[in-house]
Amino acid sequence: MLFSAALFGYFGFMLSFPETDLNTGKLIPLVVTLKWTLRGAAIVFLTSALLVMVRHGAGELLYALGGLAAAGIFLVIALWDLNSTYYSGVHPFLLFVFAAWNGYGSWTSLRTILAMRAPGPELDPDGF
Repeated sequence: MLFSAALFGYFGFMLSFPETDLNTGKLIPLVVTLKWTLRGAAIVFLTSALLVMVRHGAGELLYALGGLAAAGIFLVIALWDLNSTYYSGVHPFLLFVFAAWNGYGSWTSLRTILAMRAPGPELDPDGF
């Protein structure tokens, strides 16, 4: 969680992507969406890491849901980048890899969390 928060935070807060077209001065929504997705995911991942220290299950659930949301938005940005005249600042192939990696990890984590919360078979007090 902290590694994800640091990685997303570095790219979202420390790197500078040009948000406006130098020729027209217009805002590039593709770049702004990518930047704020990275920032939002970093905040969610840091919050989930802090929440794990207080309530273990809630922090893991927030991390899994945040990772799924980020993966979905990365997929949208990658497709958008392929069809756009502007460059987002991150190659679409890397965005597809990040979407697959985050999506798969978050999906398996979410399934594990939900399976642990599901009621299991009741045990007979006699052990049978």
